[in-house]
Amino acid sequence: MAIRIPKSYRPSIRSRRRRREQGLNRAIRNSRRHLRNQDNSVLDKVFGPGWSNAERHSEDNGQTMHKIKRYLSARRDNRQALRARDSQGFTLVELLVVIAIIGILVALLLPAVQAARESARRTSCSNHLRQIGIAALNYESANKRLPPGYLGSKDTWSAPDNDTDYEGNPQQLTGVFVYLLPYMEASSVYDQLTQNFKVGVDQYDAQFNDPSKRVTWEAAQTQLEVLQCPTFPAERAQSKIMDKIFGVLGGGGFLRLFNDAFTVADASELGVTHYLGNSGVWGQVGPGLVYKINGIKYICDTQLVGPFSVRSKTKLGKVTDGTSHTLMFGEAPGSYGMAINDQNGTFSGVVNTNAWIGWGTLPTAIGLHVSADSENKNGTQYFTKWSYYGSLHSGDIVQFCFVDGSLHSLNKDIDDVTFWALSSINAGDYIPGDAY
Repeated sequence: MAIRIPKSYRPSIRSRRRRREQGLNRAIRNSRRHLRNQDNSVLDKVFGPGWSNAERHSEDNGQTMHKIKRYLSARRDNRQALRARDSQGFTLVELLVVIAIIGILVALLLPAVQAARESARRTSCSNHLRQIGIAALNYESANKRLPPGYLGSKDTWSAPDNDTDYEGNPQQLTGVFVYLLPYMEASSVYDQLTQNFKVGVDQYDAQFNDPSKRVTWEAAQTQLEVLQCPTFPAERAQSKIMDKIFGVLGGGGFLRLFNDAFTVADASELGVTHYLGNSGVWGQVGPGLVYKINGIKYICDTQLVGPFSVRSKTKLGKVTDGTSHTLMFGEAPGSYGMAINDQNGTFSGVVNTNAWIGWGTLPTAIGLHVSADSENKNGTQYFTKWSYYGSLHSGDIVQFCFVDGSLHSLNKDIDDVTFWALSSINAGDYIPGDAY
């Protein structure tokens, strides 16, 4: 049932229209009031806040409008000036100041960056030496002796680089790194190298570069990262690639150090090594030869010999001076420097390097430091030289792996007698750790 609402309660159309018009009028009045307030704000800035409305309207209307327009124009100009200033770039002075600041920061940070990089390279180099030392000890664990130093003649002491001995037996003239290949994750290189090449310590075969050893020669071209120091420039030698360094009794009864090498034209692709094994003070130079140190005579072939010598079979028990006090491998990258006079000319940069397929050993007789008096003269400057163990690491140090597998950095200014004592396996000298 529908409920009827009396007419007196029904809003009439006229009253609804009246209320709507009243709402619109209020909105219009509020809008005008807001605009008037804005105008008053502008007039306050033109006439000053102390002026009353009557005073304002008493002014000449044209003069008032002129002031308002001038104020608004000045305000617009200020905004444009601010926008123009914000859109401008650096001035020349500001740019130069920024460049100077950047230059100072680079100058401050560059040595630190270089030092960090050298520290990383030095760490990588020590890891390489450690891998080589561990490979030699793994070989010793499997064969009960350290690997042979080099496969040469035991009776041609005046010419140890001969390719035959007095009995006519051919000499392979290869060395210690060949035996370490299977223990340095290079078994494939070893298999290729020994495919037609005998490397037994008591075996004889033609030299590794003989025309009949083509496969062996190809394997010798392999560049092994573990045998290269990242600090030393990765450049090809400009003059020679050495495969033998040895001591020989020279004229006047003096022992001297010699090398044998390939020219770059003949063997530019041979794999190189920046590390060499310790063959002792002079290596094996012949029965009965003695060398005097501090007035005491030592027999070179027995008392001053190192872990690696001609067809050696060194057992750890023979290292009576102590495995932790005897050098096994060290940094020896070759010749590098400025204006170096060589048999093939004068060179700057990497002049001579060592081939890992060669003997892979170096005597310690010359010492550890390329001194200014003996080598760097007449414009020549050696940073490293083939006859010395050496490196390009900061701090004047050379890194060595000892027979026990430990790593030590020797200062280039180490006493020669101490250095020689560390390089012999049974000289009878005890060298405390604080001596080096």
